[in-house]
Amino acid sequence: MTSLSPASLRRHVALTDFRFRLWPILLAAVLMQTILELGRVAARELYFAGAPLWDGYISVFLLLAIAFQALLGFVGILAMRRLLPAADAHLRWPPGASYVGIAAMIGIGMGLVMLVADYWPELAAQTAPNMSYSKAPLDSAGYLLGMITTGLAEETIFRGLLVGMLVALVPGRLRIGSLDLPVAAYLVALLFGLAHWKSFAVDPFYQAMAQQIYAFAWGLVYVWLMERSRSLLAPIVAHGLGNFTEVAIIIALNALWA
Repeated sequence: MTSLSPASLRRHVALTDFRFRLWPILLAAVLMQTILELGRVAARELYFAGAPLWDGYISVFLLLAIAFQALLGFVGILAMRRLLPAADAHLRWPPGASYVGIAAMIGIGMGLVMLVADYWPELAAQTAPNMSYSKAPLDSAGYLLGMITTGLAEETIFRGLLVGMLVALVPGRLRIGSLDLPVAAYLVALLFGLAHWKSFAVDPFYQAMAQQIYAFAWGLVYVWLMERSRSLLAPIVAHGLGNFTEVAIIIALNALWA
């Protein structure tokens, strides 16, 4: 039987060059909530203002929210570049290997994991998973478009802006086994999970807890892809394909098992 001595633990877990500051973490949390909520508010106003044009297609609201959140994320990155020049948002085309192929495979795997974690009772019973959106073909297509583009907004905000800012303001790296990432990656992964807190109010508890767990894990994977490729492109691809895969299968199962 192997014992975990302090020496063996140090071989598996190491924290280096860490400097704790509370205020940047609080600032990141405030920025996260402000950008996400402002994007939703702007989308809601435009959606209701143009209601006759959208003809009740709820997916239009989703697409508008993604567009506004992405725009606010880009604005935040531009402000960060001016106020915090040491921060790197990785907002560039990959200078070397793009990791897009690996990101695509990872994203599809993420989608399958999320599908099982979120809907295992329905899958086991072979009943159609609950769709919280319209089953109209055009609206479903809009939702799929929203899913594939979600990464453009959320990776710009979470990995580009928030991780970029916290790497500069809360420096340090945490190695767990072979996974060596900035402390900022773990902090923002926690925030990424907390951003989904509303699921506790509308979803079954097991589903809400699953979302917290895999959101944290995916947040670390996205930073791993970002660091390896030195660009946001790979995490954007993985994030979008993950969401697209889950929702596409849900739509297909509703057609098959309805």
